[in-house]
Amino acid sequence: MALGPKAMGEAIIRNLKEKTGKYLDQWIEIIKDSQLSDKKSIMDSLKKEHGLGHFQAQKIYEQFQGEDMYENVDEFTDQLFDKPILKELYNQVEQFIQTIDNNVRIQPCKTYIPFYHKNQFAILKPKGDNVVIGLNLPDNFVDSRFQKAKTSASERINFQTTIAGPDQLDAHLKSIVQQAYNQN
Repeated sequence: MALGPKAMGEAIIRNLKEKTGKYLDQWIEIIKDSQLSDKKSIMDSLKKEHGLGHFQAQKIYEQFQGEDMYENVDEFTDQLFDKPILKELYNQVEQFIQTIDNNVRIQPCKTYIPFYHKNQFAILKPKGDNVVIGLNLPDNFVDSRFQKAKTSASERINFQTTIAGPDQLDAHLKSIVQQAYNQN
């Protein structure tokens, strides 16, 4: 089962000693000793001088600052879909997905909202006044409403379409979302 962003961050912190040879408090001391103060400099130092990966450096920096980007993941949906039309579109798609299976896991991220069955099968992401719906479908899938995914939100998502209004969440689109759910 895929970890959500909060659980993944906790796992990164929990595994620091094993993966990097140092505990979190040791990394925080390294930052303090460096006398660097801005995020970019600290992140660059952790990655370039100490060989940490981006997400390790990010979690250490967050802890150094006393914050956790994923502390309030429930707010991500409202932050992403902050206009009435976006919120309406998001709610309609989410409600439809919940009718497929009310056990679908929704694990909000900072830039998109993923939906999981066994695996991630769909994402929703705002784009202007529209909502992009990305799906994991067979590679040979062909439908005039969909194009190959251009989103960098998830490597699993291989097709996408844009929803500009509630009328576009029609039976045809719902059947394609159902297909993505069924195969994942």
